[in-house]
Amino acid sequence: MTSALQPRAPGLQSFTPRVQGARDRLAAYWGPPAGRAIALATLLALAIRIFTLTRPGYLTGVTEYDDGVYFGATIRLTEGIMPYRDFAFIQPPGILLIMAPVAFIANVTTAVKGLALARVLTALASTACIPLVGNLVKYRGTVVTLVTCGLLAVYPGDITSAHTLLLEPWMNVLALLGANAAFRRGSLASPRRLVWAGVALGFAGAVKFWAIAPAAALLALCLLVTDRRATRLRAYLPALAAGFIVPVAPFLLSAPLTFIRSTISDQAVRSGSAVPFFLRLANVTGVIDLVNSHGHLELDPGSGSMLTSGPAAVVSASTTVGWLPYVVAAAAVGVIVTGYVVQSRRLTHLECLALITTVLSSAAILAYSAFFYHYADFPAPWLAITVGSAAGALAGRPASRKAVIRAVAVAIVLVAAVQAKEYYPAHEPTAEGVASLIPKGSCVVADEVSLPIAADRFTALPPGCPVIIDSLAATLVLSDGVSDQGGASRLPAVVAQWKTWFSDADYVWLSPDHGSRRRIPWTPALSAWFNKTFEKVGPYSGGTGQLYKHIKP
Repeated sequence: MTSALQPRAPGLQSFTPRVQGARDRLAAYWGPPAGRAIALATLLALAIRIFTLTRPGYLTGVTEYDDGVYFGATIRLTEGIMPYRDFAFIQPPGILLIMAPVAFIANVTTAVKGLALARVLTALASTACIPLVGNLVKYRGTVVTLVTCGLLAVYPGDITSAHTLLLEPWMNVLALLGANAAFRRGSLASPRRLVWAGVALGFAGAVKFWAIAPAAALLALCLLVTDRRATRLRAYLPALAAGFIVPVAPFLLSAPLTFIRSTISDQAVRSGSAVPFFLRLANVTGVIDLVNSHGHLELDPGSGSMLTSGPAAVVSASTTVGWLPYVVAAAAVGVIVTGYVVQSRRLTHLECLALITTVLSSAAILAYSAFFYHYADFPAPWLAITVGSAAGALAGRPASRKAVIRAVAVAIVLVAAVQAKEYYPAHEPTAEGVASLIPKGSCVVADEVSLPIAADRFTALPPGCPVIIDSLAATLVLSDGVSDQGGASRLPAVVAQWKTWFSDADYVWLSPDHGSRRRIPWTPALSAWFNKTFEKVGPYSGGTGQLYKHIKP
């Protein structure tokens, strides 16, 4: 028997201080008021984002067009079918690499379970942005940290982008990882840390090209800060290039011309439904919480708010939302300018990057030809840092800061309560009822691939079945960038190819609300042939469009 007085093993003796040291470091980080502000804002953000996924249909139903494109393309990639070369895809490939493990899980379980997992992971990625921005500004104190983290936690654009698989949350979390590597207490970090910043920002650009804004801002800082300029550039630029080129290269080499044309020129000329400037501004300023699905300001829109109405609400809104977006935008600009002017010091490097990125990203989404609700998430973390830093300068003396902290905390909680009230009655259709109408192994062509994914009729692709993941992208690539709205239906070769794809299908699934009219180049002749060749299958309900079966001799 070992004596109680026998000395402990050397390994245990060295392990105990390390554990205690880790506990002390955690207590030192999370214990102060700024650390607690980060933790509470993160928990609030997680609660809101997970709560949205508990609404009927939000976890496994049909909630979006884009999520089906990204997840469907990832599934096809794991099956050895390359985007750009074998099917049309107009986004960079970073999201496909991130979702590849989830797609493998979908292949051994079901597509709808894989999509549900992808949605949960996206909500977690969005939530992770809160401690990342908090870590960047924590050294500035409780007011700055609380405003920054709290604003991002309840920012409507960030919440709506987190409800399913979209690009912005993943781009943001990668860009913020890069920023955390690039800055220490607001100043540029060592060249070695800039290597990791470059890798993260480069990969963020491989998810969505918009990440060029923070990447370019960081490059400008490396050029303008004379201290160790050459060393910083030698560290940052190659890493930035590698972070982008390494994930992109296999796809670029498989179809160089198609890749460049699809991701750059076709994206540049694409057009969405016309969205007026004031409605874009309502999304960027967060006023969208107070806009109903008809585009009118309403103090308590409830379940009819544009926050929960999805992309259809943005498209259908044609009336002015009034003066409030302009007032809120002017107030935000006033707070930022005043806060930065009254402080007695120069802007930190981090503040410069956040301000530059906020201006660039906001201008881009307000001026771009297309606009969708999730675009507002692009400037979200940088706007939060910018507003938070300015608020810290305006908070006044330490004696008045406690009152400011309490007021901000109450405001954040109230906004979160309003958002929870709006989301509580929200629901989306599921496609489970359609699954019984489509035999497994059938060739299904859909203008919205989210539909067969949600019905678990996507993973098994039979031989000879057309690979159509993004019907809008398919039309753009076929027509060299001409959308259906731009006149693709007047191009015989494009119409003929769609007819061939339909001919090879066992079932055609068209989305509700005439969604296929915006993606497929229908002509009177193509419609007449389709109606003779396919018959409706159903009836079924749930807002999942119409299924058609190929009439074969």
